[in-house]
Amino acid sequence: MEYKNTSIGGTKAQANAPLRILPKRKRKETSYYPSDSDESDTEAGDTDVYDSDAGNLPQAKRVKDDAVDEPAPLLKTQIFPFTSLPAELKNRIYDYALTTEYEIPLVSRTIAFRRTVGLGDNDSFQAFRRRGIFGRWSYRIPRAQIVTIPVTRPSFAPRILSLNRQIHAETQPILYSANVFTFEDTKTLLAFCANIGPKNCATLQELSIKHWGNTAGGRALNFPCFAMLASAVDLTSLNLDCHIRWGRGDRIARQFFRDGHIWLEAVGTNKGRRDAAVDVIHLGLENLYPYPMHGRQLANCTQEEQLEEMTRQFRAELRKLLRA
Repeated sequence: MEYKNTSIGGTKAQANAPLRILPKRKRKETSYYPSDSDESDTEAGDTDVYDSDAGNLPQAKRVKDDAVDEPAPLLKTQIFPFTSLPAELKNRIYDYALTTEYEIPLVSRTIAFRRTVGLGDNDSFQAFRRRGIFGRWSYRIPRAQIVTIPVTRPSFAPRILSLNRQIHAETQPILYSANVFTFEDTKTLLAFCANIGPKNCATLQELSIKHWGNTAGGRALNFPCFAMLASAVDLTSLNLDCHIRWGRGDRIARQFFRDGHIWLEAVGTNKGRRDAAVDVIHLGLENLYPYPMHGRQLANCTQEEQLEEMTRQFRAELRKLLRA
């Protein structure tokens, strides 16, 4: 046996002690590539993936043949070429998907701390006609005097705008110009105009407001609401189905001019006539409540005749304020 003296210090017995040389440990060769032997071991039904005797790394179990396979993606030749269709055919499809014969009721929403609008249901839309002038609970129009409007949830698909940029550019004008939007109040109209931007506001055609801001917070939103609407110079109808204030038509006109003179002047500048926006505005029966018009000439008149007279006073006063 071989002896080596490797001690630097210590006793003589320790210096003369033989150095024991241990044999190398035999270890099985590890392969990270699957082989026939590995698959046969795995298929044998071993539940333990570790080989404690040989010290091998864990082997991945083989996937069974009956596993569910993911569907292969469609080839480009199998996708319907919608964008290659003629413009006339695509416009008909867009009309079916983005237009509705009913009014689209919009209510104010807050999503992810952002003020926006959302679709209202039948109950919330009918509540527009009962909110009155001082809020939801202070004053309500009698149920028998409410003008019932047939409203159902619009069955259209505005999500088609998010398919791609080409479809978005082609469908955006159709969505805003071919529908009638009904807003819960001026706050909802302000959020709507702020979110869609001036370019889309310019394509609006017909709007309807169901509640005028008469509270302390609501009055502060009437003016910015119509300031954001200044780009909508091609409106064909603005229905004020809300109680703006009590009194004669000239008083209502002064209140509306105070809040909406920016939009009135923008429409007049675009049309080349100062009073061009006056004929677009239509008053609703709600302006007759809670105090209808009085006078000898209107004592025996119907509500429609009173509304017609109020509208005449309203438009005459607006033209005077616009210096037309």
